[in-house]
Amino acid sequence: MARTALTTQKFATTGLAPSYVTPDVAGCSFRNSGRQVLHVKNASGSSVTVTLKIGRTVEGQAVTAPTATVAAGADKFFGPFSDAFDQMDGTDNVYVDFSAVASVTVAALGL
Repeated sequence: MARTALTTQKFATTGLAPSYVTPDVAGCSFRNSGRQVLHVKNASGSSVTVTLKIGRTVEGQAVTAPTATVAAGADKFFGPFSDAFDQMDGTDNVYVDFSAVASVTVAALGL
């Protein structure tokens, strides 16, 4: 399955009413400029673990991807993201995985 590709929605002085989507079970991705945050809303009855995939290695060794829990009925913002999160596939995308996606919605927000 393909990751849900998010388009960064830009903040504006006149306001931003963001659109949210349910990520694919494979996760989501967005092009990293270093100026975005990912907003994760969890409307499910259980907590969800969010894994921010590290796209680089250090001296040939994989770096442990940071994880965070979004509690049931809660939301969290993640980012901004350094280039360490850029995948090495030539896209400079950030990859984010979720332990569950039922009742989870996300939006990439930035400048």
